[in-house]
Amino acid sequence: MGRDQLVALAIFGGTYGLIISEKVDRLAAAMAGICAMLIMGLVEQSEAFSFIDFNTIGLLLGMMILVGIVKKTGLVELAAVRAITLSAGSPVRLLVLLSSLTALLSAMLDNVTTVLVMGPIMLAVCDALDLNPMPFALSMIFASNIGGTATLVGDPPNILIGSAARLSFNDFLLNMAPVSLVCLILSLGIVVVIYRRDLMDRPRGGASFNHARQRLDRRLTPRVLAIMGGVLAAFLLHGVLHLEAATIALTGAALAMLTCPVNVEELITHEVDWTTLVFFSALFMLVGTVDHLGVIEMAAKGVVSHVGGSPHILSMTILWASGLLSSVLDNVPYAAAMIPMVKNVSHLTGFPPEPLWWSLALGACLGGNGTLVGASANAERSGCQITFRGFMKTGSVVTIATLAVSAAYVLIRYS
Repeated sequence: MGRDQLVALAIFGGTYGLIISEKVDRLAAAMAGICAMLIMGLVEQSEAFSFIDFNTIGLLLGMMILVGIVKKTGLVELAAVRAITLSAGSPVRLLVLLSSLTALLSAMLDNVTTVLVMGPIMLAVCDALDLNPMPFALSMIFASNIGGTATLVGDPPNILIGSAARLSFNDFLLNMAPVSLVCLILSLGIVVVIYRRDLMDRPRGGASFNHARQRLDRRLTPRVLAIMGGVLAAFLLHGVLHLEAATIALTGAALAMLTCPVNVEELITHEVDWTTLVFFSALFMLVGTVDHLGVIEMAAKGVVSHVGGSPHILSMTILWASGLLSSVLDNVPYAAAMIPMVKNVSHLTGFPPEPLWWSLALGACLGGNGTLVGASANAERSGCQITFRGFMKTGSVVTIATLAVSAAYVLIRYS
């Protein structure tokens, strides 16, 4: 390994160490890392900018704008009211319905936004019905991560993987949705068993949630529904239309801003997470530079020499390592670092890449349910005070069970 590679590896390792430690903001760490690479002359500025995946950035930007407009309609609150009505006073049925709604929304939007919207609704329902919010909050977090696993746009690692591997919305839906559904059912069963005492009692409170119907924006809702329907249809017809995911999302966002009665400046300022977009860009430049210098190819050769000639062992290694590491690390930088390695390993071994990509996606997304650190973004937004030990008690069981199901799924389907 040459000087430039050693220096790049040191900067890369130091940057990731800062991101993982959370002692400094992850955006500050990523920007410091790429600036150090540039100052040390390890990469030209024009090359560094070329490593940014603008398809991912555009997809995130377009979906953030669309989600911001959807949140203003009151549709989610109304759907929650329907779930409460359908539960007929059964806490278990209410938990299943709210979690299923969370999973569905996470598949179409993104899991953090979904929890941000559903968290206050869940707490209001539990307070009004005098129910312990803990099983509902945990189940909602698990459902958001599992639902986000099912589609291209549900979880940031999937967006990264889909763009890098040229996998479409349909590819994710056909390959990830079936196992995600099984994992959702399994997670619900685990929560119900662990919190069976809290869920056996009938609600002691009572409340009317008819005000949610009145908050539904009658002008905004039909327009947003039409545009979201068009965007999802375009995702499904991606291969026929020959349009990139970012083009579809940005076109939907542009149409929504043009036709819906919203304050565009307020929308762009408050609903678009610019910190995340810049962080992704810095991360792309950082990982791209290390890949450009050949460091990741060397690491891939090391992995291949240890794994040998078995694609099944390689898939299982990627899935379980990703699941365990993503339970204690941020899965976005982890996935960003693993993507070029998976590419290199597939090229060096000649193994079909698809099982490796699905193993990475399943591990990175489902691993977030393992600990409070892995699901910290969702846990903080759920509105329920959850301790590390309290989360891990249930989360570790859910993670191991869903990873085991995913392992069996990958081995059987892609054997």
